[in-house]
Amino acid sequence: MNRADRKRQTKQDETRLRGGIDPMTSDPAPTLAMARQLFALLEKGKRTGSVAEAVTFLHAKVTATLAALPMAVACARGCSHCCNGWVSATAPEILFMASHVRAKGEALVERVMAAQAAIGAFSMLERPHHPRPCPMLEGHACGMYDARPSACRCASSMDANACVRVITMLLPETIPSPMRHIRTRELFDAAMVAALTHARLPHRLYDLTGGLARALAHENAQGAWLAGEDIFAGVAMDPTDVMTKPDAQLVYRQAFG
Repeated sequence: MNRADRKRQTKQDETRLRGGIDPMTSDPAPTLAMARQLFALLEKGKRTGSVAEAVTFLHAKVTATLAALPMAVACARGCSHCCNGWVSATAPEILFMASHVRAKGEALVERVMAAQAAIGAFSMLERPHHPRPCPMLEGHACGMYDARPSACRCASSMDANACVRVITMLLPETIPSPMRHIRTRELFDAAMVAALTHARLPHRLYDLTGGLARALAHENAQGAWLAGEDIFAGVAMDPTDVMTKPDAQLVYRQAFG
């Protein structure tokens, strides 16, 4: 593809993503467009030493997608049941949030470190038995709302009482989440991990608290990670490698093959 073709492709991708992605579409074109756009922004980030542009773009498109969904959910400000367990996030999202945590001051940094000391030894499967409020919570509301990762943006329930039973009481039932929200998370995860893989950057999803603690302990976490240093080595990961899923493999092949 020559320069003119790439420019034309970029404009087409921007048009496809104007309103986000319809999570129930069978057309892969918007997700492919998202992967290509994220890849370009990650490559730009390598030159600038910042993930901010890539993550801001990701979050804007997730927000646009969710805003267009007709499904009403029970989630509301002050409802923080799901903020007491494991949250999976990609490295760019963790680095982005870490910069916002640092900007808010040492007290919040210390809360993150204390949370990691308390729960860092527990795996994703063990974490429900050791609940702890997210260090970002301020009076049952997210104090880092604008910088929260895609997992938090897409988390949803149609029954808050079910959340109490599953998360607080550990009863063996399933939280009723709208399929549109679930698919939104899946499609954007597929686009991001495909973009990260093509950019030759680690693509796995990490424990948010553990990742934040690691990033905050590094003097130049964003620059080092974008330069190829695996600063998250040893941080607990989501046991599922999204890149092994058919959706992500299809996105990678068709976007970059």
